Order: sequence, then C-alpha cells, then structure tokens
Amino acid sequence: MKTFLRFTWAIYFFIWFLVVFLLFYPLFLLFLSNRKHYAKAHKLRAIWGRIIMFLSGLRPKTTFEQQLDPQGQYIFVANHFSYLDILSLNVQTGFYFRFLAKSELAKIPVFNIFFKTIDIAVERKSMRGAMEAFRLAGNALNEGDSLGIFPEGGIADQVPNMVRFKSGAFRMAIENNIPVVPITIVDNWKRLPQGGLDSGGTPGKMRMVVHNPIPTSELTTDHLSDLMDRTYNIIQNTFDRLNFEVGK
Repeated sequence: MKTFLRFTWAIYFFIWFLVVFLLFYPLFLLFLSNRKHYAKAHKLRAIWGRIIMFLSGLRPKTTFEQQLDPQGQYIFVANHFSYLDILSLNVQTGFYFRFLAKSELAKIPVFNIFFKTIDIAVERKSMRGAMEAFRLAGNALNEGDSLGIFPEGGIADQVPNMVRFKSGAFRMAIENNIPVVPITIVDNWKRLPQGGLDSGGTPGKMRMVVHNPIPTSELTTDHLSDLMDRTYNIIQNTFDRLNFEVGK
C-alpha cells in the first residue's frame, strides 16, 4: 500500500508539473525570445515551481546564513540527489541565474526551450562539448549573470554521500573572481529519490541552506583543490547534520 501511495503521488506531481508548464508556455516563449527578458523568464520559472510545490504538498523552507547582495554575482553550487533539486534552486534561492546542466535535459521536447536560450547544456562525455559549454558559461559571467551548477555532474547514486566534485565551476569562479555560494539541499532525496518513478515520492518539507559566499578574489588556480574541498565539506557536513542527527 505504501509503495502504491508513493507511486501515485509521483504521478500526481508530474501531471501538475506538465499542466502548469503548458499553461505558462506562451509566456516562456515570449520572455525567452529576447535576451533582455531572461530574468523575467527565470522569475516565471519560480512562480511555476511554487505552484507545483503548493499543489503537491511540498513545503519549501530556505535558511540563509547571511543575506546575499541582490545585485551581486555568484556561482551557486549544490548537492544533487533528486530531479527536485532543479525546482528547489529555481524557487528557493530567490536569485536570477543561468543553469549549467547535463545535455540529456536539452533533449526533452518542449522543455528544451530553456537550453536553447537561458540555460547551458553540458555534454559531459565530449571534451569539445564540455569546452563549448564552459565557453558559453564564461560569456554569461562576462555579461553579469550568475550561474547555478551541480558540480557532481549528475544525480548522485550513493546517497547520503556526494560524489567527487568536477572542477569546472570552481575554476570559472577563480578565473572570474566570483564568489562561490555552497547550497545544501536537505530533503529532496526523501521526497523524490533520484527523480524517477521507480521508488515513487512523498510530499513534505524541502529544506535548503544557502551558505556564506566563499570569496575567490585572492585565489589562484593553485587553490582550486582547496576551494573544491572546502565547498564539498560545507555541503556534506550540513546535509549529514540536518538529516542524521537525532530528531531531525
């Protein structure tokens, strides 16, 4: 019975996900037709996400360790255990940014409109494709945009431990003197494990912790490993503490 309810909820969630998206699709087409309206498209994604969360019984809660500069430029990096993580970043950070995400998402009909415009698809199995993605990401940074990246390179299959981070996001942060903002996504692995339907899902809380920015202005590529390790440990330690301490 429990498995049936989990599966039913997941189907319910994905139906609303699609229905609300299709209702908003004409506005997405309008906003994404012009580079200067990308921020409006991103806000619309957040509205879409909040509606889905409300209808699906998902309860987002975001804790900021410090208030970020609304006009600041950041590279947001987060753990990735569920497809709900994309929804969380859009809704719960409150910032405009452009996603770097695996190229498989760019192949989904209709939804690939984002990867033709605001977001950047990364072909991780191709050196040339990966270099092109990071060239486009560099252009976005030069234009003043922030970026959102899952540095594990995909959904980790070894919960509760993250896989080793890839270096691209951190190298860009150092080369462009842009702070890295670690983000711990606490509960999504329980809400919708890995994002598929095999295990179903459940409504409930969706906690997120937006950590203090890590400045990179005084760092060089010699500090790349230290920056990666520091960010990894911040996220992993917070994830463990909020999930596995008694009573959490």
